[in-house]
Amino acid sequence: MLKRVRFKNFKSFVNETIIDLDASKSNILLDTNVENNIVKGCCFYGANASGKTNALNAITLLLDLFFKDVLINPTWKSIFNNEKTMYFEYTFVEDSEEIVYYFEVNRNNQICKETLAINNKIMLNRLLNSAESYLTENRDYSLDSVDEKTLFLKKIYFNTRFSEFKSLKKCFEYLKNSIYYNPIREIGKIVYFDPSKIKEIDLLTYLNENGTEEINSFFEEFNFPYRIKYKKEKINPFLSPFTQISFEREELPDVPFFMESYGNQVLLSILPSLLTIVKSGGILAIDEFSSGLHNKLESLLLKYFFKHSKNAQIFFVSHSTNLLKTSLLRPDQIYSVDFDKGSILKKFQDEKPRESQNLEKMYLSGVFGGIPLYGTEQE
Repeated sequence: MLKRVRFKNFKSFVNETIIDLDASKSNILLDTNVENNIVKGCCFYGANASGKTNALNAITLLLDLFFKDVLINPTWKSIFNNEKTMYFEYTFVEDSEEIVYYFEVNRNNQICKETLAINNKIMLNRLLNSAESYLTENRDYSLDSVDEKTLFLKKIYFNTRFSEFKSLKKCFEYLKNSIYYNPIREIGKIVYFDPSKIKEIDLLTYLNENGTEEINSFFEEFNFPYRIKYKKEKINPFLSPFTQISFEREELPDVPFFMESYGNQVLLSILPSLLTIVKSGGILAIDEFSSGLHNKLESLLLKYFFKHSKNAQIFFVSHSTNLLKTSLLRPDQIYSVDFDKGSILKKFQDEKPRESQNLEKMYLSGVFGGIPLYGTEQE
């Protein structure tokens, strides 16, 4: 599982920023929201344009670089200073072993440094176009054949699958299972990072492969007033494929997917992501989690994830302050994001709130930061 992310000079973040997933000593939701002393994810709150999505992107960047055809991009560097270098460090824990991966990008947009350590033992050390590796039979490498914007560890992984390093292999299997979802950008899209699967799997593909049983079981468990139907074979090739999906209610006509409310469309689109990660493990990253969903439904989805997931973490951006309560999230799972010449993260836990305190009221009163000031509020 992901334990820590450290980065600097990335997009709106100018200074060194840390997302720390080590569980605090608090007993709040210890049985559901914590696994092996690591919290099962975190969330980001703040004003529009404060940098919430960029914080989420700092987590998913590693997935993009390893499992998709993404190269180092100069536009990732912050425009809010003149510094030309940026760095990222990701710490994982697998089988009680700590894995720390670091890479740095110089002013020429080259990967100038790349290191991997397992329990503080250096296993990979790259400087520009040369590298020393203890993960392969060969120890010394000249990287002239490797793109200067490509991670060397990526090449080693796809050549060896880390067959001799159990904890590292499990770490990458965990990452490979991950899913990114954004309900605003495109309803029904699930982006997988496993290159052995279809890279983009939408709701229709999920229903083709799994049917409606899992989703309808979820609806039945929580007494939803509807079920879904899915006709696998497309009747009319000129119609949208979403006409194959409909919502069924007792004593009422079936409602086609495209005629349903936006909220129900979002729910049906997000459930494949959530159910898949709960079952297989990995990271579920959701931007604009609160888009179209009722407050109680958001709470239900999070409670379900934390209760049923084992080797899984959820990272999300939200504006729904009703989620800020200790019956749902631990203070060490919540970050506020402010912008002052660059984005700044603050963990709620830093204020040491008590379990009986109302996190939502504290947040809205400005205790944790991340509150927009509009109009006369600034006076």
